[in-house]
Amino acid sequence: MIRRLRLSRFERVIATALVLAAAVPLAAGVWLAGRLAEENLALGLNPRVVERLRSGPGLYKDLFQARKALYAEQARGIASRLPVTRAAQQRWLSAEVRRVPRLRRCEVLAPGGAVVAEAERPAPEGEWRDAVARASLAGGGELECTFLVEARWFADLDDARELAETYEGAAKLRPQIQRSYVRAFAAILLAWALLAGLAGAVLARRTTRRVGDLVAATRRLARGDLGVQVDPGRRDDELATLARSFNAMVREVRESRDRIVYLEKISGWQDVARRLAHEIKNPLTPIQLAFQQLENRLRERHGEDPELDRLVADAGEIVKEEIGTLQRLVEEFSAFAKLPDVRPEPADLGEVVDEFVRTSPQLLEEADVEVVRAAGPCPVRVDRAMFRRVLANLVRNAIEASRPTRARVHLGVARATERGVLTVRDEGPGIPHEMRARVFDPYFTTKREGTGLGLAIAKKIVLQHGGELAVGAHPEGGAQFTIALPLDGI
Repeated sequence: MIRRLRLSRFERVIATALVLAAAVPLAAGVWLAGRLAEENLALGLNPRVVERLRSGPGLYKDLFQARKALYAEQARGIASRLPVTRAAQQRWLSAEVRRVPRLRRCEVLAPGGAVVAEAERPAPEGEWRDAVARASLAGGGELECTFLVEARWFADLDDARELAETYEGAAKLRPQIQRSYVRAFAAILLAWALLAGLAGAVLARRTTRRVGDLVAATRRLARGDLGVQVDPGRRDDELATLARSFNAMVREVRESRDRIVYLEKISGWQDVARRLAHEIKNPLTPIQLAFQQLENRLRERHGEDPELDRLVADAGEIVKEEIGTLQRLVEEFSAFAKLPDVRPEPADLGEVVDEFVRTSPQLLEEADVEVVRAAGPCPVRVDRAMFRRVLANLVRNAIEASRPTRARVHLGVARATERGVLTVRDEGPGIPHEMRARVFDPYFTTKREGTGLGLAIAKKIVLQHGGELAVGAHPEGGAQFTIALPLDGI
């Protein structure tokens, strides 16, 4: 679990790059936040605004004092013109209440406080507050006048006082407010940077894991493991293309190595075959001449020893048969040792196969040959003579594998992505799986007769064409040999 959480160097680089990309604007962002907070606070807590708000309650107070003085002056004016008689006072007060704006009630009070005369009118709609003004009367007593004042003025006075106190407190806390703005903005940016780093680590892990697989595969390849392959994954991106290219490169290197190793092996066996042919051929002629001399001498003394004549005749048959076998071996060894280099020329693989079948009547006498060609041309480069030898060898093996029944040989020509493919299939018992890896080795054979050189020669010729020869089994039974040649012009 710890190893899974541990980031590789490449993952750390990507994650660090993403964190830096997110954190580089952090200083500028914090500085900008400080400036914005300062400007906003300077705009909202402008000293002139604070001073005006602070002076608001005073203005309202001055306004109230002016109103109070006005109402007192109006009360003195009414008192100075007040009649003496009670009936006249009542009429006078009623008229004054109707005449003077905002005057709601007037009362004439005796020196003892008793109400002598009074007049009142209903209060208008809305919220009002009373303001009382008193004036002394000449004959003693006083006049009390009640005036109406809008209640909203008192509410506005309270709001102005509260707002002024709030702004004054905010002005004192201005440095702390600015710092809180900067800290909040810095915390947001820092959280964003950490989130970007986490996302970068996750993305880096998904990407660098595939890069790490490629690195591990490259190291295995450097140690000589040509069987390594990298899973390209489901996504079709550059890394998937790189993985597929790596796999193709490894396959090509493996095929090239196998081709080179096999050709080197064949070259070594060719040298062995050359030496064997020389070593076998040299004593054959003296043996054959010596035995001919012995037969000639016995003919001169024919009849003297019938038992000896019969023994020599039997031995002569055996010697001649074995000498013939050795001579065929010498010929095959010599042919194997003197395999010429291929000289490929442009050709269509399907036409090459059709030509081989058409010009090989002896094969049609021993087997039923079926040719299946895919639609369209299959351009390759082949040495027709050498490739004909490959086909003859594979078809001959198919015929011998089907004995004692009449053989059925299936030849198929198809075109793959970058290869022309030829298959040769029989309906015999097939080749055991454990023997398939050795069928192309020189001198390996499961037949009583033969040197085991045919398939080795066929594979060498195919490899010299830049192709591959493989053996397998067909689902319907029998052995199947597959030849893959590079398409010409690709």
